[in-house]
Amino acid sequence: MSKNIVVMPMIIPKDKKLDKFGGWEWMNYSKKAWQFWCDKNGYDLIIWDEPQEEDTVKYRVTVQRWFDIFDFLDRKGIDYNQVAMIDACSFPKWDCPDFFELTDNKLAVGLENDNLKWVYESVDGYKDIFDGYKLDINKYFCTQLVIFNKSHRELFEKFKTFYKNNIDEFVELQTKKVIRGTCQTPMNYIMQMNNVEIKFLPKPYRLSHLYRKEILGHNWQLDEDQTPFFVKYGYVWFFSGFDKTQRDKLMKQVWDYIKGNYAQKDYQTSPVPIESKDTNKNATTKKFKEDIVSVFSDPRYKDMTLLELGSHQGNTTRTYAECFNKVIAVEMSAENIEIAKSKCTDVDNVEFINADVYMKGFKLPKADIVHIDAGHTYGAVAYDFDRCMNELDNPIIILDDFGNPKQEINSAILDKVKEYNLTIDEFIGEDDGYICPHGLVFNDREGVVINLK
Repeated sequence: MSKNIVVMPMIIPKDKKLDKFGGWEWMNYSKKAWQFWCDKNGYDLIIWDEPQEEDTVKYRVTVQRWFDIFDFLDRKGIDYNQVAMIDACSFPKWDCPDFFELTDNKLAVGLENDNLKWVYESVDGYKDIFDGYKLDINKYFCTQLVIFNKSHRELFEKFKTFYKNNIDEFVELQTKKVIRGTCQTPMNYIMQMNNVEIKFLPKPYRLSHLYRKEILGHNWQLDEDQTPFFVKYGYVWFFSGFDKTQRDKLMKQVWDYIKGNYAQKDYQTSPVPIESKDTNKNATTKKFKEDIVSVFSDPRYKDMTLLELGSHQGNTTRTYAECFNKVIAVEMSAENIEIAKSKCTDVDNVEFINADVYMKGFKLPKADIVHIDAGHTYGAVAYDFDRCMNELDNPIIILDDFGNPKQEINSAILDKVKEYNLTIDEFIGEDDGYICPHGLVFNDREGVVINLK
């Protein structure tokens, strides 16, 4: 079943004036907060990090995200119901309600009335390129949070076509004549000119210009309650509308103040230390294990059996023991099995099998879920995928090393997903760009969950 997703652009543009942002760590603070909110509500956080156009001066990241988002999700094999495109300069409050429930399946946005002078100048400046169309400023929306669905694909294509057909004039307006936004006003023109139904979200879902509104502070007359106004009264906070060189500093201060509310689930309770990739290059990362616990936290998985083809030294095995009724761990190295057993002494739901999964006569034990992690060539992964699909009853499949550029796992997974008409339902683990302690750099997410029920 398709579910809603949150998409966050995280691309550092190849621009010569990057010093104006004062650093880029603010993106990571935002990502942590949104990951928590998505996990809490059962949605996926998708990082958009592949611009179609390399020239991010001529084709700004803020503009390209609307060009490419549908194609990007298609390329990644991600199915979805509604999509929330969210700026990476934002935090959702830890108890922010589910805004997907407010959309009525329309284009859902926040009304822009924080700086009406800026809005008027932008609308007036872009008017001629849209043949003098009279835009209704009372319906002018902000593009920091936009919720849309597949029915809006054609509109985004119209925006892309119009922009590319007038690219030189747009760049001139952005950089020399108007200097009031890149995508927001053109998007408003396109949507109004095409009579798109719009649902405006309540104000708490888009609080920006925090400094100008004087809501970064608290009520000094009630000093016993020092909770800042934006925390008390807002659900989604955007750090915009001020000197951008201060963004990194301000968002760090806010994150340090609120981060205790974004508690993460522990991925293991074993008394024996569980290794991750930072100490064992053959292990999965800490983030991979945390995501496994999050993805399979629903009670319906508690009665299922997981088969681990290639359990190595039991670090992920012990995590699986937290999630499922039974874990069958198959490993060809007897030495590794002994190490794995030592990490599972406090649980009684793990069965170890010392076997080479590629030896003639090996038969797959019955299981509902399979973690394929034995051979790491295209042929081995494809073979394991085929026999899981053919010998088991429509299993959920988990694979790691999806983002390992030195292995062929990524290609095998994508080919088999297409062959069996499946979908990648969850991307888990570390992101594209993650640097392993031994030097390898991921070129995609660490792992995937396929055929999730």
